[in-house]
Amino acid sequence: MRVGLDARALASEQISGVERYVTDLTLALAKLERGPDIIAYTDRPIGDLEIARAVSARPIRTRVLRARHGWLRAALPWRLWRDGVDLVHLPSTIIPPILPCPAVVTVHDLAWARYPEIYAAADLAMQHRAVDGAAARATRIIAVSESTARDLRHRYPGAVDKIVVVPLGVSAEFSPEGPPLSPAAFAEAGKLEKGYILYTGGLLPRKNLLRLIAAYSKVLSEGPAPPLVLAGARTAHAEELAAVVRELGIERQVIFTGYVQRRDLPALYRGAGIFVYPSLYEGFGLPVLEAMASGAPVVTTNVSSMPEVVEEAAVLVDPESVDRLAWAISLYLTDEELCRTMVRRGLARSQEFTWEQTARKTVEVYKLAAGAK
Repeated sequence: MRVGLDARALASEQISGVERYVTDLTLALAKLERGPDIIAYTDRPIGDLEIARAVSARPIRTRVLRARHGWLRAALPWRLWRDGVDLVHLPSTIIPPILPCPAVVTVHDLAWARYPEIYAAADLAMQHRAVDGAAARATRIIAVSESTARDLRHRYPGAVDKIVVVPLGVSAEFSPEGPPLSPAAFAEAGKLEKGYILYTGGLLPRKNLLRLIAAYSKVLSEGPAPPLVLAGARTAHAEELAAVVRELGIERQVIFTGYVQRRDLPALYRGAGIFVYPSLYEGFGLPVLEAMASGAPVVTTNVSSMPEVVEEAAVLVDPESVDRLAWAISLYLTDEELCRTMVRRGLARSQEFTWEQTARKTVEVYKLAAGAK
């Protein structure tokens, strides 16, 4: 079976949600014994030498398709036809208007349907078109969690038979053991001592960081606490967050790291005394899994995919309650036995998720889509 993969994320300069998924899935697929013949299509050479070497050293081909306009609409479909692929995997949900083969599409979440008010009009319209198109035209739809699958079934009842749940994995680099955080990781990394309170991910409205900042301020009002580290690329919403931090007078205690390179993330997690992920909605919530694998006790929310991912390995709170967020942080700060218990549970739970397992289940979806036995 020959599979074409939209792998533009391999060449992305910043690795975040979808890019992490594509990178780790591609590497895991390439390691499988008797795996499919995969052609990974990119729109430019892979700049990360480590990723480029890992891909080139395995039985997986990369092909750079140059196109000033219409990479997904024209360049990719034409090349898929020329290369005689049996199916294409589109991990960023968008499906081209014309395809020469069946398509597998990954849907990561339906946040745009749950919280349309936080999206710009153009982004909201794009999300509608992408998922509507996938529901109508994809041969199989990979949902990254049961939560996302439920959302898809509710919104697209006609696509129920296409939906297959394939959870994400966690890379072996996320571990309690390893080197400390490099002082060069970001501007204030050298000042951090182990035990800080950490959030990683997008600095976006649905991540609920305004409430996290308010909860942290409440914790500080009741006694000393480690610094709060907000790790994520700068966004327009980040300026609003920074303004609130200044208004609360806690700018010395809150660190905005900006974008953190993937190579520095494992050490950043390892140094955390508490990991807090207060999101209002997640399709999966990969940072929570990475934090657990790194030995950090976790606070997250009791909505969408979070309970499914963590089970009994985290303190779950109502995302709309500042008081409950503050309570959970204070609980970890004052209860060492609880921290040890949750670290132990988190490590055990995280071991149930591997990219090899994700890759094997993804290949089964490919076989279904291609009609292979």
